[in-house]
Amino acid sequence: MGLFASADTAYVLAYSIIMLTTDLHSPQVRNKMTKEQYIAMNRGINDQSDLPQQYLSDIYDEIAGNEIKMKAGHNKLPKHNASATTERQRKLLQNVELAQMANTARALMEAASHYEAAFTSASHYEHVRPMFKVYNQSL
Repeated sequence: MGLFASADTAYVLAYSIIMLTTDLHSPQVRNKMTKEQYIAMNRGINDQSDLPQQYLSDIYDEIAGNEIKMKAGHNKLPKHNASATTERQRKLLQNVELAQMANTARALMEAASHYEAAFTSASHYEHVRPMFKVYNQSL
């Protein structure tokens, strides 16, 4: 068995990384999440077990020191009523952005990890779309 008991663990952890990034780097958040709160928030996400505390601590430190940012020029989708942009073009741009966010989350998890574990990636963007829909609604 690897570090994650199931793909669900990776999805929940990826979502918690997005939440942590927003919490630590958003000027609207007054009371920033502590490392202890982040570790507590992720208790039981590995099929009712905990991920190693050092692993979560490393993720927290990495996010605290390095905000996840989209590459310049790729961080905004066209407005819904943009006349020059078709629905198909908007979906393609959204898919590119989702792929970039997934790659960034993967790189952060791998960089924070000192453990030998296979990384199982989703083979289709539909697997992570619900997480990003929920995340985008909170902005």
